[in-house]
Amino acid sequence: MMALTIFSQFLLYVSLALLMGSFILYCIPETVRPKIDISAKWLIVSAVILPVVTFVPNIQLLTILTPQFGFMESVVMLLIKFKVGHSWLAVIGFTFILLIMIRQFMKKPTKLLAVMSIFILIAIMAATGYISHAGSMTGIVGSALDFVHLLAVSVWLGILLMMSFFSKDALNWEAFLKWFSPVALVAFTAVALTGVLMTDTIVPGYVTSWSSNYGQLLFIKHVLLVPLTVIILANSLLIKLKLNKPLFEPRTWVRIETILLILILFITALYSEQQPPSFYVQEISPFFELFYRSSIEAGMRGYFQMTGIGLGFFLLTALFIGLVIVSYIKQLPVIVSAAMTFAVTLCFYMGFMSIVFFK
Repeated sequence: MMALTIFSQFLLYVSLALLMGSFILYCIPETVRPKIDISAKWLIVSAVILPVVTFVPNIQLLTILTPQFGFMESVVMLLIKFKVGHSWLAVIGFTFILLIMIRQFMKKPTKLLAVMSIFILIAIMAATGYISHAGSMTGIVGSALDFVHLLAVSVWLGILLMMSFFSKDALNWEAFLKWFSPVALVAFTAVALTGVLMTDTIVPGYVTSWSSNYGQLLFIKHVLLVPLTVIILANSLLIKLKLNKPLFEPRTWVRIETILLILILFITALYSEQQPPSFYVQEISPFFELFYRSSIEAGMRGYFQMTGIGLGFFLLTALFIGLVIVSYIKQLPVIVSAAMTFAVTLCFYMGFMSIVFFK
């Protein structure tokens, strides 16, 4: 059941991003972006997926209610008395409207239909934010943070998905960067700020949480932001030095950025359905124990203390960041760039794992 829930959350994130990216780019003139070619089937399937995957978390509640009240009465109770049911009804209603918009859009694409579809997607995101972890813990503030977080990721990843896998060519790339770079910067800032605020709300003892499965996955997600930031800067700034090169293919590095974002979303799906840890050590992750050899017991709290090994890993992180930039400038094979990116992630992770202690 947990695997199904994780997969459904991941599909939700990707489907929302693909739909959002499609409609945003249809609002942008072709003179300032590459041409996009996406089949109507992609949009329809992505829309149909939304009510299916948002219902999956409700299955567990149904399994609890059904033995006591019966299946049909439990379904009615879930839809009427529980927030998850209210949220799902909203999603299915907005999805029905969205499918109508998509059908009309495919017959005769207009900016008005694209804008209307974007607002419907925003409503669906608000409905999912309504029942998020942050929303259940802090009410409307948490729901708002989760909504902004999801919206920013969907806009950013959605455009990247379209450029990476549905663009016909790399024409007008410089014109594309002039408007997309600020959009990506705003989205990245929004994701970072809301992420920090939600982490502070959901996981009060952030360093201590690293001993748990939830905390380890959250930390790995944050570690991946380091190579992602480097690639964002390369795709926004360094790319201007390479656009006039005859053999340079800008979409290659956009695909690396896209894959990193998708990986971050997958990790988010992995921990989003788990119980957030408290201030003190409660459970110990087997993955954490692979890297932490000192004794650790329930009730301890984590803290940082710089070590020589930790400093060495941070210096290696800086070195590999430099090598990522060199691989970009010198147009080295993608496998080399991917290897350097992985090295940045690994060294940064090991650096922090080398300076965390518990007492």
